[in-house]
Amino acid sequence: MDWNALLAPVVRYTGLAAAATVGVAYLVFSTGLTLLLLAGTGVLLVVLGAGEAGAAPASGVGMAEDSGMEAVTEGMNGTEMLSGSSAHLSLRAKMLFYGLGLVLWNIAGLAVLLR
Repeated sequence: MDWNALLAPVVRYTGLAAAATVGVAYLVFSTGLTLLLLAGTGVLLVVLGAGEAGAAPASGVGMAEDSGMEAVTEGMNGTEMLSGSSAHLSLRAKMLFYGLGLVLWNIAGLAVLLR
């Protein structure tokens, strides 16, 4: 797995985009309710970004690989989600990174509000 290809989207979506979203919401509303709603949205985006469409076999992934069911196991590792450059990053990966950023930045925002 190429860690350099992963670093750019993490910085872009988890760092910059999510921090800007939470920062604007914090400055405009300055309430914990808004940050809680954004955190819930972040959790939803993480679930949608990390989820894989389709059912997994009851016998597990190893059995699916042995039986030649490549469609079931395709995309279950990180290399399928990242195609090598951030310009061609899948929507799933963008939602995952942005959702993680929303959750992390909202935790930081709520910690500031609860001081």
